[in-house]
Amino acid sequence: MLKFLRPHYMPAFAPIILFLVSVGSIGFALYAQYVQKLLPCILCLYQRKPFYIVIGLSVLALLLIRFPKAARAIVYLCGLTFAVGTGIAIYHVGVQELWWQGPAMCGGVQSGASSLAELKAQLLAQPIIRCDKIDWTLFGITMPTVNVFFSAALTVFCLIAPSRWMKK
Repeated sequence: MLKFLRPHYMPAFAPIILFLVSVGSIGFALYAQYVQKLLPCILCLYQRKPFYIVIGLSVLALLLIRFPKAARAIVYLCGLTFAVGTGIAIYHVGVQELWWQGPAMCGGVQSGASSLAELKAQLLAQPIIRCDKIDWTLFGITMPTVNVFFSAALTVFCLIAPSRWMKK
């Protein structure tokens, strides 16, 4: 097996992996949104939040790497964050598969308009993105379904990593 995967003391391994995977995931989402023109619904935007949080937490873990207990606790917190992300993704899959109804914001416009004319202009300018509409699939698998398994795998990684690579 590769030398860097051996279970010896590598305290920065998990935070670096979490940082890179989270930045890559957000980068892919932004690429799909701005380059491929796949506009996200509100649940898609909610699914990104755990990755943003983990970016910050992994940087904090790297800054606190000289304090192993704190760094391990932060990686466990990343696991909890990804577990919440898994739940959001499962909820989104259920909305797409019409197992349950999505939130009221799905397909609607959130407005900060102060007048009726301003609201009308916003409504006409903004496309309606429904949470139950499937815009993209890979071999019949939707993006939220991919995110369920991806976030679940990252949750497991965060639960295993501190005992495997961050202990002395």
